[in-house]
Amino acid sequence: MKNFIRYFFSILLMISCLMLFAMVAYKTLFVEEGSGNMPPIDGTQTEEGDGQQGGENGDGENETAQPEVPVEPVAPVKPDPNAAPFTTADASYFADALFIGDSRTVGLKEYGQIEGADFFCTTGMNVYKVRDEVVNVGSVGSVTLDQLLSAKTYGKIYLMLGINELGYNMDQTIGKYKEVVDWLREKSPQSIIFIQANLHVAAARSNSDATFNNARINQFNAAISEFIDNEKIFYIDANSLFDDENGDLRADYTSDNTHIYAKYYVDWKKWMLTKAIAV
Repeated sequence: MKNFIRYFFSILLMISCLMLFAMVAYKTLFVEEGSGNMPPIDGTQTEEGDGQQGGENGDGENETAQPEVPVEPVAPVKPDPNAAPFTTADASYFADALFIGDSRTVGLKEYGQIEGADFFCTTGMNVYKVRDEVVNVGSVGSVTLDQLLSAKTYGKIYLMLGINELGYNMDQTIGKYKEVVDWLREKSPQSIIFIQANLHVAAARSNSDATFNNARINQFNAAISEFIDNEKIFYIDANSLFDDENGDLRADYTSDNTHIYAKYYVDWKKWMLTKAIAV
């Protein structure tokens, strides 16, 4: 009887081992091999359902990281003075104008036949003293430029300075000129500002003077022409009226190689009326 029981348990143990072996073999051969076709369970499948996973392309290969291309800063486009929306106006355009300048502007006041405008100008005026100088301005009286702009409102301001400053450090003078323009813009925000190019001198002076010559005048004019925005600040250059073919003030237009004859200031006024801005 004992032998029978021992034999029975041996058979049962053998059967159990065979069943366990069969289960392990099935899992290895069928279940794990088939798992390669299962979708990922970590949520990395793309929304488009193309089988791509983060960090890998469709072939299971890692994508090559693309280097970042540095973005070069774009320089602002400078307004072109010739692209300003100029129009032609009649003489009444100057009725609410203020002219600021040196001896050339004094000549415009005396001989230009400009009616209604105010003139803040003296021989020798420059950007370093224009805000502090006391000038007699028509019916207003003797005032500084700050007092004048506080007392009266102007639709247009014409600014011509720079010839007397050519003996100074040019970069410093250009910076000071920009300060004056910015100050005028702040002090009189309703005004249109016309930056006027400095007029050339005659060849007799330009070719013999190391300081007051047309090369330096052109350099200065080019710098101040960049202060415009063609919206409230404009640049106008009347040299084409008075220059010869070499870009010098015509010898027959001047007696001192620096200032034009009185009769030509009216031509200057008429030319400015073709450079008006509609308001």
